[in-house]
Amino acid sequence: MGSARKFLIPVGAAAALLTVSGCSEDKPAAQASPSELAHYTAAPGPATPAQSPTTAAPVECVKTRGMSVEQLTTYLKELRSGSGEYRSRGLTLDSSGLNFTPEATRRPCEAVTVKLARYWVEVEKTREATAVTPARYEYRYTLIDVTAHKAGPQDGRVPDTAPPGGSDCQGSISVAYLGEDIPQESLPYDLELADTTGPVPVEVAGDGVLSAMYVSPLGVESC
Repeated sequence: MGSARKFLIPVGAAAALLTVSGCSEDKPAAQASPSELAHYTAAPGPATPAQSPTTAAPVECVKTRGMSVEQLTTYLKELRSGSGEYRSRGLTLDSSGLNFTPEATRRPCEAVTVKLARYWVEVEKTREATAVTPARYEYRYTLIDVTAHKAGPQDGRVPDTAPPGGSDCQGSISVAYLGEDIPQESLPYDLELADTTGPVPVEVAGDGVLSAMYVSPLGVESC
């Protein structure tokens, strides 16, 4: 992953984080060809009486086994959430970690493997605030770990994937992606200190990036 990189944060007190991910215009979801479609049968829910089991009707799914990294990335970016919310995705990274809730008719037939890279964002004050100038801070990235996780084909959250919490002088960035590891040069260069303790979406460059979350450091006056 290389050594840590330093960046400047032009911050007064605590600026709101403005950078969000997924701001490109939606494209119509690509239609799977007949050869890509298969069927799976959903298991009966836990409330189904044992003495009268039910079998759900077969539902179309997309065969992802054998897809290239580029094909799988495109498919997952176009896979919409079953919630129906505007621009929502079926596989995303949120405040609880990797969350898999795709629409019913285009979910994958098998689990997909996604990488998760997590970084500390370490903050250091380099200039005190004055009556006319704000305080100045530097930050640098330090890799925590890179792990691989299976998501799907059924709905659910992936355990142990929640973004690490922040502290007084330390925040974090988590990136869900496919393919080659994320170079630090692709991480955001314009992070700001945010007056929020919860993870917020950010944009990370890279063809295989699916989703990214940023946790801002908390009080940085003593950093």
